[in-house]
Amino acid sequence: MDTALLIANPAASQFTGGLHRSAVRVLRKRHDLSVAWPHSAAHARELAAEAAAAGTSLVIAMGGDGIVHHVGQSLVGTQSILGIIPAGTTNVLGRMLGTPKRPSTSVKMLANPSRTHAHSVLEVDTDGPDGPSHTAALFSFGIGPDATIVQRAEAEPYRKYRFGSLHYARTAIATVRGELSKRHPDVVVEVAGRKLQSIGLLAQFQNVFTYFGRMPLNLGPSSPDPVTLLVVKSIRARRTISILRGALGEEGLGGVRGFRVIERIDSFTARCETPIEMQADGEFLGKVTSVSARFSPHALRVAVPQVPES
Repeated sequence: MDTALLIANPAASQFTGGLHRSAVRVLRKRHDLSVAWPHSAAHARELAAEAAAAGTSLVIAMGGDGIVHHVGQSLVGTQSILGIIPAGTTNVLGRMLGTPKRPSTSVKMLANPSRTHAHSVLEVDTDGPDGPSHTAALFSFGIGPDATIVQRAEAEPYRKYRFGSLHYARTAIATVRGELSKRHPDVVVEVAGRKLQSIGLLAQFQNVFTYFGRMPLNLGPSSPDPVTLLVVKSIRARRTISILRGALGEEGLGGVRGFRVIERIDSFTARCETPIEMQADGEFLGKVTSVSARFSPHALRVAVPQVPES
């Protein structure tokens, strides 16, 4: 039997004890399975790292995109495979990869032979008030505006669990019309030989789904190859409708005043004197003063269905 580790977040919106017990029962029929209950994000990363170092074949994250993000960190560049049991509010990465929407169906997929997807990530080194750190973004990365929206949305977990996408949409509109419209461009972004003054940035390196459901977020008119960078020079409350139309339209946000889209890059840096919010995969990760990011192709092995769901 292959070895496997199940790391679960019982605080995830769709998590139940019955679902967890059923998953353990099914997975143990095909794997030498261990179970872990992390008490923090750092502990989840530590558990996954120890499993990878021990040669564990399959490390399964059960919960939302937060636990997937933290478990996936420690598997980048290893031979261990990331498995996903979607039990959160949005489950963006699972949807991208065709993971079955029902947790019970995902469990059955992981219990039986499935194909492996070589997933590309964005590796990011940062510095800030808490010192230097490293993270790997699995589908989304940003500093400034979108990270601020994530932080505000996560501050109201009850609304997040109850209203899901509507909560993110409401938070985004309120934050754009409020504090973001008053920010000064003190973030210097260096990319493709250019220096741009901004209030933040958003990197797209996958054809991602937004937190507003299955509507894709389009930074530019073409798919990222490998990375498309949105540099936000300014946001004005009166442009809220234009921003939403651009983000959800085919042409993207490049045509919106105050936004600059740079395509076909593989690295960038940013720095600012005042610490600014950072998010990766929808997880608010604190504040930073410098960022150095680079595209890392095929860096993470992820279990996916033989035939992705439509």
